[in-house]
Amino acid sequence: MKLRIVILLSLCISILGRSDAQIRLDPFYPYSKWAVGVGSGFSEIYGNLSNTNSEPMFRVNVERNANMWVSLGLEVQKGALSDYEVKNTWTNGLSVYNKITTVALNGKVSLGEFFKYPKNFFQKTIFGLYAGMGIGYMNNDVSNITLKFKHQDRYVINDYDKTNINTKTSNFYMPYNFGFNLHMTKRVMFNINYQFCYAFSDYLDGYNFKAPVATNRYNDMFSVLSFGLNVYVGKVGFHYKKHGQKGKS
Repeated sequence: MKLRIVILLSLCISILGRSDAQIRLDPFYPYSKWAVGVGSGFSEIYGNLSNTNSEPMFRVNVERNANMWVSLGLEVQKGALSDYEVKNTWTNGLSVYNKITTVALNGKVSLGEFFKYPKNFFQKTIFGLYAGMGIGYMNNDVSNITLKFKHQDRYVINDYDKTNINTKTSNFYMPYNFGFNLHMTKRVMFNINYQFCYAFSDYLDGYNFKAPVATNRYNDMFSVLSFGLNVYVGKVGFHYKKHGQKGKS
């Protein structure tokens, strides 16, 4: 886990450290050094239980734009994760509700940097596509957890005991982002973001055990689909350098 974090932080530093000579100079994509955003959406968890509920999630974020293509942002999310198991031969039907709070540092790269100069509306629009990854920390507060099981005699849950249930935990996680910024004005953007998160924990649903119908090979994961607004703060312009001149703001 430590090696993954070191590699990720090294990539973020190297991206933000790119010189102006290495970035595109096309004066068509407005940006500001700082941006703030808000959004809301829905989460889904991929844990020990077979079924997931969509739960509301809310986020706020602050981003530092190194240039018109690369940004590093701090994001805070608050909401819930919820999953359940249908009634079957080994359980009365487990149901879990987890109130979570997350804080993450995300590096993002606009995919427009890899496209040719846009010549039509569609090409200019897709310049808002971006991808990135980060590192985060989250608190879990699990409730409505089932502590007793009903199972047939031939099923033995050898590793089920109280030590395999933990309702108050904290853990690191790794978010992967793919999204889209649509410029409504030079300063305001409509944002759609899909975030898939791999947690360094198996307690997002409170359980860490191997059920008769599951192998439990992996840690828990979750995703968030959100919609919101990003707003540039401060001076907005193209801020490109070309022959010692700057774009107009």
